[in-house]
Amino acid sequence: SNNSQRLGLLINDLLDIEKLMAGRMTFDLQPVSPGRVAQAVVHDLQQLAASRRVELDLRSQSASAIQVDALRLQQILTNLVGNAIKFSDAGGRVSIGFEEAGQWLRIVIEDQGPGIDPAFHERIFQRFAQADGSDQRRAQGTGLGLAISKELTEQMGGRIGFVSTPGQGSLFWVEFPGCRTEG
Repeated sequence: SNNSQRLGLLINDLLDIEKLMAGRMTFDLQPVSPGRVAQAVVHDLQQLAASRRVELDLRSQSASAIQVDALRLQQILTNLVGNAIKFSDAGGRVSIGFEEAGQWLRIVIEDQGPGIDPAFHERIFQRFAQADGSDQRRAQGTGLGLAISKELTEQMGGRIGFVSTPGQGSLFWVEFPGCRTEG
């Protein structure tokens, strides 16, 4: 059952990345409340967090709206928060917060995990990139999640990045221009 589930996820990731790279993915851009999307992601990932004894902390809500495809934003945040959970130690915390900078709204996901080796920083958003490619690695995955997140973000007019120091956790962020109408 677990292998079938992983195979299904891999197939969906491969289909998504191919559509994105070919420019064939469609987006339903609407004013969206990123706080509501983040709440849904926290709700969906609560069981994973509990199973790994990691606390999820939705630090604040954003009053601003952003013009995005809500389902694709949820996919991006699920990827980033899911990774943060997977790379956190038991007893750790994953925080989700919002920062407004001028016309941009930034969603920040911060963990207390091992951080990312600087030698891997340049490749982190590439397809099939994994810092640990062994069968015994800390977190399982396809190596497509961050590549998909980057493409989705950029194709919706946003930016994505991270800051990480080995031994001090990681902070991933995604940002989009704000809009006046909340959805």
